[in-house]
Amino acid sequence: MTQTITVPLFPRVMLLALAMFAPMTWAQSANEILDASKAALAEIDGFQAQFRMKGEGGSMFAETMPSMSGQLIFGTHDEFGRVVHTIGEGRDKMKDPARPIDQVIAKDRFIWIDREKKTINEVPNTPNARGVPSSLSLVLVSSIIDDDPFAKDANNAESITLGAEEEIAGVMCDQIQIKRQKPEGNGQRGAQSYTDVIWWIGKEDKLPRKVHQITDAGMVKITLEFEMSNLRPTDPKPEQLDVRRPADFQLVSKMPKPKSEDEPEVEILSTPETITRDSPPAQPVREEPITPGKPMAPAFSFSTTEGTSVDNATQQGRVTALYFTGSWCIPCAETGPLVDTLRSDIPSDLFDLFALSIREGDPARAQRLFSASYPKIPLSVNPGTISADFKVRVFPTIVVIDQSGAIVFQRSIGKNYDAEQLVADAKTAIESALSDS
Repeated sequence: MTQTITVPLFPRVMLLALAMFAPMTWAQSANEILDASKAALAEIDGFQAQFRMKGEGGSMFAETMPSMSGQLIFGTHDEFGRVVHTIGEGRDKMKDPARPIDQVIAKDRFIWIDREKKTINEVPNTPNARGVPSSLSLVLVSSIIDDDPFAKDANNAESITLGAEEEIAGVMCDQIQIKRQKPEGNGQRGAQSYTDVIWWIGKEDKLPRKVHQITDAGMVKITLEFEMSNLRPTDPKPEQLDVRRPADFQLVSKMPKPKSEDEPEVEILSTPETITRDSPPAQPVREEPITPGKPMAPAFSFSTTEGTSVDNATQQGRVTALYFTGSWCIPCAETGPLVDTLRSDIPSDLFDLFALSIREGDPARAQRLFSASYPKIPLSVNPGTISADFKVRVFPTIVVIDQSGAIVFQRSIGKNYDAEQLVADAKTAIESALSDS
């Protein structure tokens, strides 16, 4: 005999409801998604992606709209911190010929290549920076280098709403719509003048895939779109986070040089032809023997191309000269042979000279070129953060560290201070430090 067990209606309804909703999770709000994306960007080492940028403004403005495409690399540079590096081609207007782009956006600077002028350009990352290519302002995801990538739009927004889910380049994304507050007075200018912004954030990895910046002026509505595809997490190599630095290109930097009380202000890098040899030399930054008030060298560590490890501990009790150079640095070609004479002119067993080749896109080539010219100078190529640790912003620079680990000389070439004077003053500092031993 079969026995039938009857389940009351209410429990059956409850069981059905639990079965239907068990796999689901609570929906996140727009602000929660932005916070999750902020956390994901802070945690990730970096990523690479293909990108495309385009502008739309209706038939009236179609021919004036910019466009850009190529590869984007996001990560942490040893010297510049978090950066976005874009390589590809772009047009300021639809009918303009395509021109190559190779540019970096960091928190404190813009860097870009000018192939026509054969220059590598650096300027401070400020809203009113002059001479900056328009393509830099069109990297609409550049705020991902900030501690809070969405703050400039979200902190003072009129509204932040969650839009419909959408698939972007094969990835399901949440859509976050932000209406910005209207600025007072004349308002914002340039790339910051948009009224609305929409972010598409990947539902699974919480990484941005697309952004719209919309300028809605009533009769006229212009949309700038930046979309990334084939995004893959990676830990980029140092050379992937910097522009190419061809050996025959000149570095033109307008970055402010760190000041010290006894150092005259100089402009950053000039070509060898603009160095005035007949002018009286400026006083070196540090030319007195070590005293208790002298600054200690920061913690540093690097390995030479021959495998020798060098750090503060190995150099304790020795006088150390660090020569900051680069295969791309035109003035270094004049300074190098003079630096090479320090080894023979100062034969002390307590003196070490090391060359540090910075920002090399092709380390093997840099090593080959340097070693062919200066085989007796130990070399380290792209040695981590050491140039930032010593606050080196101009190349070439020479730093002399005495036996106690204090900096007794640090100087770079500049106006009224040429390569000969730089090396001569470094030699004096080295000899003075050795005589104190």
